[in-house]
Order: sequence, then C-alpha cells, then structure tokens
Amino acid sequence: MKQYQITLMPEGRSIPAQEGQTIQQALQTAGVPADAPCGGRGTCGKCRCLVDGVSQLACQTHVTRDCTVELPQKEQTSVLTTGIGAAVQPDGEAEYALAFDIGTTTVVAYLLDGKHGALLATASALNPQTAFGGDVISRIQHILDHPGTTELRDCIRRCLASLTEEAAAKAGLDPAQIGLACVVGNTAMHHLFLGIDPTSLTVPPYMPQVYERMEIPAEGILPLAPGAKIRMLPNIAGFVGADTVGCMAATEFDQLDRLTLMIDIGTNGEMVLGDRTRRVACSTAAGPAFEGAKIRFGMRGAPGAIDHVNVEDRKLVCSVIGGGAAKGICGSGLLDAVYALLQLEMVEESGRMDEDAGQTERWETFEGLKAVRLEDGVCLTQKDVRELQLAKAAIRAGIELLMKKLGVQAEDIRQVFLAGAFGSYLRPASACGIGMIPPVLREKIVPIGNAAGAGAQRCALRRSEFEHSGALAAGTEFIELASMPEFQDCYVDCLSFEEEE
Repeated sequence: MKQYQITLMPEGRSIPAQEGQTIQQALQTAGVPADAPCGGRGTCGKCRCLVDGVSQLACQTHVTRDCTVELPQKEQTSVLTTGIGAAVQPDGEAEYALAFDIGTTTVVAYLLDGKHGALLATASALNPQTAFGGDVISRIQHILDHPGTTELRDCIRRCLASLTEEAAAKAGLDPAQIGLACVVGNTAMHHLFLGIDPTSLTVPPYMPQVYERMEIPAEGILPLAPGAKIRMLPNIAGFVGADTVGCMAATEFDQLDRLTLMIDIGTNGEMVLGDRTRRVACSTAAGPAFEGAKIRFGMRGAPGAIDHVNVEDRKLVCSVIGGGAAKGICGSGLLDAVYALLQLEMVEESGRMDEDAGQTERWETFEGLKAVRLEDGVCLTQKDVRELQLAKAAIRAGIELLMKKLGVQAEDIRQVFLAGAFGSYLRPASACGIGMIPPVLREKIVPIGNAAGAGAQRCALRRSEFEHSGALAAGTEFIELASMPEFQDCYVDCLSFEEEE
C-alpha cells in the first residue's frame, strides 16, 4: 500500500497517510485534533478544509497523492473549571492529588494540596475524542467499525497525561510527587478511559460493563508517583455515569431537605430529582445541538460566537464573545435566539418560521432553507429551530416523567441545580420561555458550575467521600425512559413552544 505525505498549513508539518485513507483518518492516526461531530459521515460540515486550495470535507476526501491541507482555525474554547466548592477536610492520604472531569467535549484537571485541600492549579483541553464524533454513540460506532482499536483509549489517556504535566508545571511540582487521582465522566467516557468495551451501551438494556467504584494502579496510565492510585467513581446506568455521581457528591444530594431537581444539560441530559428520602435519575438523548453540532453556524463557546440574543424595541440585538464579527452561535445564544423569535412571533408555537411576522430585513434563504439573519454571515435556519425543538423536548420529557415517578408537580420543586458549562451560561428566562424547563421554576434555578469536577475533588481529598460515592449510586433509582409506555407521547407533547401558564 502506497504512503503519501500530507503537509499541514500554515505550520508546514508533514504527516503520513496511507493510500485510500480519508484525510480525517490520517489526522486521527497522527494525533492531530480535528472535529468530526458527525463521526465522519459527512453530514455536519465541521471538518471542511482546503486540500490543495480546494474546499473539501476531510472525512470524505481520500488520499491519492501528496497534498497540502489547510485546517480551519481551532476555536479557543473557554472551558468551565469552576463549580461549587469542594468543602471537605482532607484526610492527607496523598500529599498531592489530582481530580479529572472527562466530559464528552472538554476535559478538566484540578491539582490539589492533599494535606490542606487548597486548589493549586487547573488545566483544561478539548476532548481529543471529538475527532471520532461529537457524541458518545458516534465514538462507540467507530469502535464497532474498527474491532480491537485502542485509539479512543490512547488519545484520552495522552490528554490526561498532558494535563497532569501542565497542572504540575503551573504549581511548580514534578508529576512524580502526585500520589492519587480521581476521575469522573459519563459511562462511555469512563469505559473508554479504562479500555473497557463500551459497545453494550448501544444495545438494550444499555448496561455498563462496570458499575462499582474502583481504585486501580496509575502505573501505565498516568505519569504519577510510584504506587499512585486512580479512583474511579461508580456508574448508575448506561447513560447516567460517574459524572452524575460526582454532581451528587458535590451537592451532598442525599442530605438535602428540599425537593431538588438537578440537570446536567449536554449531548446527553442527565437529571436527578429527589431529596434525602428518595431520588430518581434518568437520561435523555438531547443530541449535540447545545454544543453547536447539527446547527448550521453552531460552534462552541469561543471568541466569535453569539452567546446571547436580546429583543430591544422589537429588534434582535446579539452579543458576541470577545466582540468583533460573529463567526457562529453557541448553545446559550441558540436558546436566546429562538426565544427572541418566539417573542417577535417570527417562530410559531409549532416551530415553523413565519415570514409574515415582519422584520423583513432579517429574512433570507440559506441553502434552500428559510432563515433569519442574526449577524452578517450568521443565520438561524428552519432546520436549526427543529434541532433545538428535539433537544428541548427530550430534556422537558425527562423532567415530566421524573416528576410523575415521584408523584409531584413542578410547583413542589424547591430548587433547580443546573450543572456544567451550558447550565452556567444559559438564561433561565430563555430556558423556561421555550419550555425546556417548566416556567414555574424560573426563579428557582441555581447554576452550580462544574459540579462533577467538584465531586471528583472531594473524592480525591478524602477516602470516606470516595467510599460514600458507592452508596450515592446504589441509592439512586434509575428510570429507563425509552421503556416507559408514556415516554413517546410525553416527548411529542413537549415539542411545542406553546406558552404555558
């Protein structure tokens, strides 16, 4: 088989490529970060690049010769590292400890003083597995298509090793001084990091290979001290993983006196409803709309992204991260934009765009679709609105069925914790205005930041917290929404943008 060279511009670096490989596959093999939210199916358009000066999709262009490739400029995504405080007295088991939150999109590392609990440094990065798909199903599909591959395991381990070295350097430490690490992530991220086959998560009954908490040697996985250990928090179900357990640990969920709803809104929307007496959990496949995938001008929260949209004097007014020209729209901007269009009656309750509602200067046709221009070069299409409908309906249906399981009404919920980056940046008015969260809960919404990371910190600092994580997981009832006869009807009912009382 012939081998060719791909020259990456503008840096001039060369990487090898086998004849017949796609450019995307060659980039993956060489460890070059390159987004492919659709998993290489050619549907998202995020891997578009210049091949010898011609615009091509990297995932659909096969290598047949030496060539030059100019990749799109990487988004300098702001990664949320802060969350509710890890207020726990360390037991001093390790002089220095690490906590990791492996998200589907981003990865965060926290370096801690194991004796006093102080946060010494943080480091973050985009999850390199995004090169294999924007969601966990796409990544697992890659494994199914390439039996025996260790690419996803290896790239996330390299990422955590790099973050370890970065955090240690910031704190003036040698990684060999770090004696302990605690890792959280959703069930798929948990399995991929450990090198456990995750394919059982894609077929009924969607069961993890491992549920229980684990403590394993760090040797061969992370560059830590000799004899160092890695703590893995337990999983609850196939799509409610250790990150949700971390959130519950951070909020001391099993000690709450008030009925509380906790939601981590992302590609997979995990949620827990309950208090100290009982708690139930579920997950909904919200899809990648909130991260910008499947949205024509969707992007992560980076400079150039429209992050908020307001209605002023019946006109759309957009704010852009970093100022300057808009390049796209992130999840919080998407929610705001649709809510604003609903207020202006440019989008109907059904989700249909209505060109007769005025704002004639904003209407345009883009790639054959009805669209509203938000800023020069950035528009929202009818398809984008539909994608948001699907995502918000999934979240709302999960909330409704959790309430039904406990026999409560929205009015009975006393507080709503929104975890994760998206939950920290979205506007409650927009989330409730489009019906993703019951409007009666608007004033009860509390962003809690990276609570999963805060929970990992607690469990890194104190063994008793780590051991208690097992009880948190075991004491949480899981509801498989897809198996509930009423789920489909509930989901369809939640699609509407109809204004609620």
